[in-house]
Amino acid sequence: MAAVDRPSTKHWSTVHDLLQNLAARPRWAAIALLDLCLAVYMPGVMRLPPVDRTEVVYAETTRDMLARGALTDPRYGVVVHQFRPIGTYWAQALSATLAGPSHARDITVYRLPGLIAVTLSVLALFWLATPLIGTTQALIAASLFAVAPLTVLLSQLAITEGLALLPATIAMLALLRLYASDTSTATRRIALLFWFAVGFGVLLNALQTPILIAATLIALYIFDRDLAWLKRTRPRMGVPLALLIASPWLIVRTLQDGVPFAGLGFKEFLEALGGSQDMKLRAFPGTFVFAMLLGFLPGTALLAPALTKLWNDRDAKLARFLLAWTLGYLVYLEAISSKPGTYSVQVLFPALALAVAMLVTSDDGKMPPPKFHAFPWPPLAALFALVLFAAPYAALREFPPLWIAPLIAAVAALFYWSAHEGRLGHLTRWALSGTAALALFAVTLLGGVLPSIDKIWPARQIQRFVATSCDPGTRFGLLGFREPSANFLLQADATGQSPEALVASQSDVQIVERRWLDRYTAELAKRGEKLGSQYGCLNAYNVMRGCALSFAVIGQGVSEADRCFKLPPTSCDAALAPDFAAKACD
Repeated sequence: MAAVDRPSTKHWSTVHDLLQNLAARPRWAAIALLDLCLAVYMPGVMRLPPVDRTEVVYAETTRDMLARGALTDPRYGVVVHQFRPIGTYWAQALSATLAGPSHARDITVYRLPGLIAVTLSVLALFWLATPLIGTTQALIAASLFAVAPLTVLLSQLAITEGLALLPATIAMLALLRLYASDTSTATRRIALLFWFAVGFGVLLNALQTPILIAATLIALYIFDRDLAWLKRTRPRMGVPLALLIASPWLIVRTLQDGVPFAGLGFKEFLEALGGSQDMKLRAFPGTFVFAMLLGFLPGTALLAPALTKLWNDRDAKLARFLLAWTLGYLVYLEAISSKPGTYSVQVLFPALALAVAMLVTSDDGKMPPPKFHAFPWPPLAALFALVLFAAPYAALREFPPLWIAPLIAAVAALFYWSAHEGRLGHLTRWALSGTAALALFAVTLLGGVLPSIDKIWPARQIQRFVATSCDPGTRFGLLGFREPSANFLLQADATGQSPEALVASQSDVQIVERRWLDRYTAELAKRGEKLGSQYGCLNAYNVMRGCALSFAVIGQGVSEADRCFKLPPTSCDAALAPDFAAKACD
């Protein structure tokens, strides 16, 4: 079944020669993939402030578990999330323990396990697919997988889906190896790898990985009418192993619930088993297909011809399995799943990347563009990149820092180049330039553009203001911002905020959102107190709720002699109206 990489010739392009030379050295190819992942993922992981809400809930839950010394009792405040397995909390707890108490509120610490898992998923695709399709194709597939926008998204957030991508990828590729092999080559090691991955998949994200496997097997049975090959997985040995690895989830549920999942309705129980995330509303038809197409760039440009080729070649085991993997799980997502598309479709990307890579290298890399391709007109591709960067700045009426402008221009140029190579039929060059374009796009957006827009990070704005304007140890209270980041980053109660609680707190600095000023002032009057000096005004934007925020920073408990603030008192009356177009929070 293994494909043999063609040797380079003098007629091939320099780019293709370089790719072939790298693929001829698998260890160096793996190092190149590792470098690619770290270069793309690290800037956003380190520079993005806490992104509400789910990742902050995970991080704060883990931090609280460590603070209480209760590693089998994950809870956010008083809320117990029965549908979230324990594995992610333990992985984050290990990272936080290694980082030390001084980094307990550093979101990067809690993101590192996801970054490592996504990186290992990319390497797993390369290593496990190489015996089936050859190093060149596996290298291209892993590169496309690594830079796909929704793959990058999982590497940036402290959520379980990033970690769960690793066992899902390993389990499916191991199953592919077992399916595509005959009984003489099916190895005990691959079967063990499969069941290890299944067990850890359950420990991290409930039944997402088993559901992915089941959906694929159902689709394969429709193709083959035969599941006898499943004995190669050695289920008598593997099922107990997987259950043993996954058992801590049920043990924790028993400790917390008495009866695991007690109190969940049947529908809630079924939805919980599909993974830790859950949508409040049922997705519109086509939501997951749309997320797959948009999130798999640049590979989306060749997705239609790649899937067509798989269908035409479905007599081959590899083609049938990749089709079953893609179609089986996509049908499940569209018909049954209640999970967000942006966190669900990434487990399809290894199959899609393999299909595209097999199409790219099926000739000498210089053939006419295949039918049904989606390579855009190059100027339109460049414009698309520019619009993506311009949109957040335009919405908030800000200008990008000067140092970001050359990066944005470089991304637009790479988008242009990639589309140009694709339309000429230089598919290998398209794959490499497309990888470079999406890699630099991710670095620029997540490491530069978004962190540079202060208004979309209210908690960071408040934290910076207090740190630069007040002496260390100044106590402050918050009213009117209830996102989880207020709890994690500012150590402010995100649920129990009220004028009464704030006034009673006797904090030195009180930060009040403009909607609450009248009620806050009225509560002060009840206690015979007057509104303190206003030392600053902060305009922000709550991205999670899509609304404007305006804060007055009040030195309520600070005497003039304390000289806490480095800024003179001011009036926030005029400044409290947001200076950008947005609706106010309700």
